[in-house]
Amino acid sequence: MEESSSSSSGTMLKLTASNYSIWKPRMEDILYCKDLYEPLQLLGQKPARKSDDAWSILNRKVVGQIRQWVDQIVFHHVAQETEAYKLWTKLSFMYERKTAQNNASVIRRLVNLKYRDGRSVTEHLSDFQGLINLLMNMKMVLDDELQALMLLSSLPDSWDTLVVSLSNSAPQGVLTLNIVKDSMFNEEARRKEQGVVAESEALVSGYRGRTNNRKFHRRDKSKGRSRDGLRERSKTRNDLECYHCGRISHMKRECRLFKREQDRGNENSDVRHTTVTTSGGNEVIILCGDGFVNLSSQDTCWIVDSGASFHVTSRRDFFTSYTNGDFGNVRMGNDKLSKIIGRGDISLETNTSCHLVLKDVRHVLDMRLNLISTGLLDDEGYTNVFMKGNGNSARTLLS
Repeated sequence: MEESSSSSSGTMLKLTASNYSIWKPRMEDILYCKDLYEPLQLLGQKPARKSDDAWSILNRKVVGQIRQWVDQIVFHHVAQETEAYKLWTKLSFMYERKTAQNNASVIRRLVNLKYRDGRSVTEHLSDFQGLINLLMNMKMVLDDELQALMLLSSLPDSWDTLVVSLSNSAPQGVLTLNIVKDSMFNEEARRKEQGVVAESEALVSGYRGRTNNRKFHRRDKSKGRSRDGLRERSKTRNDLECYHCGRISHMKRECRLFKREQDRGNENSDVRHTTVTTSGGNEVIILCGDGFVNLSSQDTCWIVDSGASFHVTSRRDFFTSYTNGDFGNVRMGNDKLSKIIGRGDISLETNTSCHLVLKDVRHVLDMRLNLISTGLLDDEGYTNVFMKGNGNSARTLLS
């Protein structure tokens, strides 16, 4: 942990192996405020008006002031220095060497810098600007448009709507760093404003395993998400895809899952529920309750949807295995068709450290929520039990 000190002049941090780009300008400010800048400004050359003793004392004052804000892991490199300018140039040589290896290292860190959902945009921009400053100290200056594009590329898949809108609306096709920064702050504020959370409690019971009696209740399809039209019908039977379960080689009227649901009846037709999971060994139980969708963290939460034919997410970084490709289209709630650009498996962990592996998850960039299909869980042998509650909204499964 970096040490710092608060005073009337602000907060100063100690120099470590990784914060030189922030430490240097702050240290310069302190030296100027304390009138200790001469040895550095004059490049270590004694002015004629100063005696040797006065110059030596001034140098020791500057050295002492600088070393006061050097961490122990760095201190031994400058422990023997008595001249301020030599100490300053030694630190500069250690951290600002313009070598191909150093340049490549900083550029690699800049390219690999990624924003994580839920993190403060201010913190992300601070990390980004710190790397830009390092490159500037190495005499490698990136123009404003390139900085803007690199910052935009650091955003995750869940911010693709913002990325596309900015790219399409840039004046004369040129983005500026200020435009991207302002848009990121606005998007962060918008997401926070939508984050009205209604907390709810989940019923927790003892561990249960899978059973052969797969009981579950689904909401009325007329009031839920449409299953029809998930993919376009092909002309041959081998290419037919069921509009109900999404599987190949049969139609909805022949679907065994659909017939099974019809036999069981539709209960809780107006209610969508959430769940949490607990597990014992290889056993998993999904427990249901009522509540609301947590919009403030919708990018990292999962919604149990009894009307979804597939598990779906827009987040590429969630996948533990992934296959790119054109896997058809999915019809959204507004009847818009969105492409399925990939599929794979995702391993989820609840806040109680329980694990659930979702297989064959569809990757759809336009999807605003992460959906878990109870139908697929049922097909895999899980028991889904929806209990009647007082709410009528969806709830999060995992967060």
